Formats: sequence, structure tokens, C-alpha cells
Amino acid sequence: MPNERAILGCGMSDSKLPLGGDDPLRLFLWGTAENVHLHIDDLRRPLAQNLSDQFLDLIDIATYVYVADQATPRGGAGVDNAGDDWRRTFFYRIPVRMPDFWNSAKVLDTLVDTLSFLSEDEYIFEFHPMKDRPPVQHYFNFSLDDSPIGQRDEVVLFSGGLDSLGGAVEEAVVNRRPIALVTHMPTNKLVGRHRRLRELLASRAAVPPVHFPVGINKDKGLSREYTQRSRSFLYACLGATVAQMLGLSRIRFYENGITSLNFHLSDQVVGAKATRTTHPRVLNGFKRILSAVAGRPFDVQNPFLLKTKTEVVELIARASCAELIQHSTSCTHPWEMTTEKPHCGACSQCIDRRFAVLAAGQAASDPGDAYKVDLLVDGRNEGEPRTMLASYVETASQISKMSALDFYGYYGEVGRVVTQLPGDNKDRIALDIFDLYQRHSRRVAKVVDDAVAQHSSKIRERSLPDSCLLRLVCETGVWTPPTEQEAEPTDPYVFRKKGQAWWVRFAGGEEQILLPSRGAAYLHVLLSNPGKRFSVVELVCEVINVPKEYILGDSGEASGKEAMTAYRARCEELGQEIDEARRDNNPAALQKAQEELGQLLEHIKKDKGYRGQARTLTGDRDKVRKAFQSAMRRVRQDIQQFNPAFAEHLKTHLRCGWNPCYTPQDGVRWVT
Repeated sequence: MPNERAILGCGMSDSKLPLGGDDPLRLFLWGTAENVHLHIDDLRRPLAQNLSDQFLDLIDIATYVYVADQATPRGGAGVDNAGDDWRRTFFYRIPVRMPDFWNSAKVLDTLVDTLSFLSEDEYIFEFHPMKDRPPVQHYFNFSLDDSPIGQRDEVVLFSGGLDSLGGAVEEAVVNRRPIALVTHMPTNKLVGRHRRLRELLASRAAVPPVHFPVGINKDKGLSREYTQRSRSFLYACLGATVAQMLGLSRIRFYENGITSLNFHLSDQVVGAKATRTTHPRVLNGFKRILSAVAGRPFDVQNPFLLKTKTEVVELIARASCAELIQHSTSCTHPWEMTTEKPHCGACSQCIDRRFAVLAAGQAASDPGDAYKVDLLVDGRNEGEPRTMLASYVETASQISKMSALDFYGYYGEVGRVVTQLPGDNKDRIALDIFDLYQRHSRRVAKVVDDAVAQHSSKIRERSLPDSCLLRLVCETGVWTPPTEQEAEPTDPYVFRKKGQAWWVRFAGGEEQILLPSRGAAYLHVLLSNPGKRFSVVELVCEVINVPKEYILGDSGEASGKEAMTAYRARCEELGQEIDEARRDNNPAALQKAQEELGQLLEHIKKDKGYRGQARTLTGDRDKVRKAFQSAMRRVRQDIQQFNPAFAEHLKTHLRCGWNPCYTPQDGVRWVT
């Protein structure tokens, strides 16, 4: 059975639900049946005057999404053993103040695309006019102090974890800036620890930060799923609301680049099982949504994108704030938390945190007895806890020995990430990401090597538990160098996949890497078919139909709308081919075109990813051609940076008009 759920907001009707009608989730954010209450505390009353209806709607929508996420379990036996129903389909029917705004294609498409990537669930929204509007004070617990809080330069999203602590320290202590902290409190267990962090931070800051805690009180039955992948959307919306009240046009998440970029360091932490809270694509989606809501450009940043967690800890220590580290919380299992043991030590976040603290030389600032399981010398339960740690360490060992070519081949995601980041020099950005992972891996390796040396006698005597990290490293071959890769061919002209990137050799030169892109995919098809003339639309559709073959993910870099544009353009082309075949009395060509047209229309009709009906639009072919030429121009520019001779060859022998064709010179034969 598919994991589908309908969510009905504040009394919405359950008639004609497209899915999840057997067990709709009824959420009430106000009224006599209220079962969810979001409140922003310590707010000065005059600030709330700056909020528009769009921002109030934004708070409601983010709350509905977050609560439905928590109330709908994923398939399988929890996050560690995800089943077929891990990905859920949500249908929301909710009331809003500005239904036309939220139902507009631009806003709705961005909302769905961003949330779908964030949590790997499917989202469908129906926005209806709100009949009874709750008062503004329903959302805010106003402070008794209405005095001005003064100018604030930044809104920092402050979870109380190590990374957000590092961001607050950098802003308020190192840079001496007046800031506002926005904290979502998912559990009351963290209240005391957050309070102590704020007190210590205020004592060291040039200007004590102003703090806005946010809580969500809901019925107990609405907490059934702990992964909370949509939490950062709620967080961003709350932070943007505070920024709007303060007259600012930016919010800042602070999260280290290893976590943010989300290239799996353990095979047990992949896909939706690994966080995408601050992935560059997610932050860009938040930026577009918030800009539309604010009616002006609104930025969402992560200044720690190219920092490792170790470097964040070192930043905190250099600012004389090491004392604060022990009061931060990183564990993803808060229900296991106790006063003496705030960290489980077994989850991926605890593992990452402990490695960073030890690598930064700050073990004294984060006592080991605060962890239920010691990172290095305590035994691990069989199964996922043991495998996760071993895989984390082994992957770090592998990466520390990789060349840039091997890294890009293994992590094809780099090619998709660089397109989401600012800057024209994508190769430089890709090298910065490689360097980030190299630094992280070297620090993990040093922690393990130092620990092995320190405990060598116990390892030799086998007095440590056989399932602890140090025994696993020394006795099971976890800590081994990469295996020798197969020798690459010596062909002078090579353009083929290597892992998840493209491996290129031109005229017998050095092997080089080309990151995945639409242009690289088109170029591969053309080089593989020398002398063949394609139509632009035919070539684009060939790549769209098999995106995984061209390392473009499930749907490539294009949205469903772009794919639909290509399919409509192909329908138009096939219609012209049918007319020509009839004029030329060519039965074979007529039959071939009719069969392809029928198959294409049937595909469009069945594929729910391309909603709507195929229709002929005279501008579709031109749109596809322009997009194709733009992609080819970008890939040639990328090639120019690392191999000008290859770029010049393409300039001479590659045509990219209506009928792209590659006509190589004599002796050039590509291995693809």
C-alpha cells in the first residue's frame, strides 16, 4: 500500500479527496478544536505590525507541513531500516488569507519542488480562502517589555547544536555584531541547555543577542515520526518572519559543509535518511519562496558551507568560548537524553560531533562521559550502529587517498551542487568541495591513528570490547587503503562515464574530469554518433528519457515543465514529419513517425510527473533550441578552462544549430 496521507486544515471538508481519504489528518491551528499551537515568545509588540498576510500564511503552511511530517510514520522499521513506504505522498487542503498568491504557478511550483527535494516526499497543495482569521496575537507571546531592541544586523537560526553555536560565536563574539537568534524548541528537554548557552554567549558578546524561542505544542498522537526532514522549512519561515519584523532581508543557517552538502560518508546514511536541511538546492528554494512572500529579494545563506565541523569547533575555541561546547546538543535521539548523558554516542550526528571535538583538541571541553557510548573504546551493538561507524571511518580513509578525479567520479553529486552555488568559476568551486572533504577525512584519520597509538597495549592484549572502533580498525580491515583501480584504456580520445562524472582524454593527453551537466550529456551523444545529424528536439528527448544514464538524477536538471516542453516540441516535429511523409508518399516514414507520436502521447498521458495535456505551442521548439544551445555553450566554456585544445576542436567540428552534428577530422575516434 502506498504511504499516502491527506491533511485537512482548520475544518476543511474531506469531500473528494484525491488520496488518503481513509484516514485524513485533521489539524486545527486555532479555534475550539485546536490541536496544534505555534508560539513565538519574548516578542516586542510593535514588531508584529510589520507582518503581511503572506507571512502569516507562511507560518501556517510551515506548521501544517512540519506537523504532518511528524504525524505520518515512514515505512520500514524506523530510519535505520527504511521500507518501500519511506517516501510519503501528502495532500494538503488548507485555508489561507491569500489563496490567489499561494495557488499561483510560480509560488506553488517552487514550494512543491523545494519540499520534495528536502524530504523526498511528494506534496500536493490545495489552498482555499480562510473564513475566520485568528488574531495576530494568537501566534505571539508578547514580552512585557516593549522598549526598542535596537538595530540587529543578522537573524541567525540557532538550534543549539555545535554548528549554530559556532555561527552565533562568529557573529556576536568574533565580529561583535548585534544579532537576533531564532530557536525552534522541538522538546522541553533542551530548554535548560539552551538557556545556559544563551547566558554564556551573552556574557562574551559585544552586544548580547536578542533571542526569540519558538515552540509547537500539539496533541501527543501527532508525534509518530522523528526524522523531521521538513523541520528546516519551518525554521526558515520562522527566521524570515523575525527578519521581516526587524526590517532585514536575510537569514543565516550555520551548518558545516560535510553535513550541508550531504555526500554520504556512510552507506547507512543515504537519500532521505540523511539530512538535507541546508543543502544548497534547498536554501535556493527557500530564497525563492521567501522573496515571493516578502515581495522583494530575500537571501538565505550558509556561511559555513566550506568549513568542516572540526574547523567550527576550532573557531569556537579561538574565540575563548570553548566552555560553551559542552552545553550544545547534537544528538538525533533526544528521547534518550538524560541530564548526565545528553548524547547517545551512536547516531551519525554524535559520531560526527565526537570526531570533530577530538580532532580539534577540545576533548576537555566536551567530556566523554556525556556520551552513552564512547566513540573509540566502547562496544557497539551489532547491526546498523556498528556498521555505520565502520563505514564512516572507512569512507574517510578512502577519500583521504583519492585524487580529485577519483573523488568527482565517486561523488557525481558535485556536478549538481556547483550549479546551485554562486560564482562563475565552477571548476574552482568543485576543487574547494574536494579540498573540504580531504580536510575532513585527514582529521578523521588522525583521530583514529592517535587513538590506536594511545591504546596499542590494550589492542594487543584484546582487553577492549571486540566491537569497539579500535578493535574493528585493527582486526577487521576497516582501516585499509583503496583497492587498486582497473587501468584506464590508452585510447587517445575518450569521453565516457567514470563513476558519476565524465572522464575525458583528448589527443592522448592527460586524463581529466568533466562534471555532470546537460551540455556534457548532449556532447556524449554527439561524440558517440559522429556524422549523424539530429534534430535539437530529438537529441534533448533522448537525454531526458534516460537521465540516469547521463548522470542527471531521476529527472535531470530540468523540471517536469521543461521536459513537457521538449515532449510537446517533439510532438510538433513528428506532426511535420507525418505531413512530409504523406506528401512524399513514403509509407515507411509515415508509419515510423505515427508510432513514435503515439508512444510519446501515451507516455505523457500516463506519467503523473508531467501533469496536463500535450498541446502544440509554436514557441516550444525555439525554447528547446535556446536551452540546448545555452547548455552546449556552458559545457564548451567548462572544457576551455581545462583543455583549450579540445575546446578548439569542438569549435571547428561541432555544429549546434537546428540540426546538431559532430563531424570529426580523420583519425579521431572517440571511446564512449
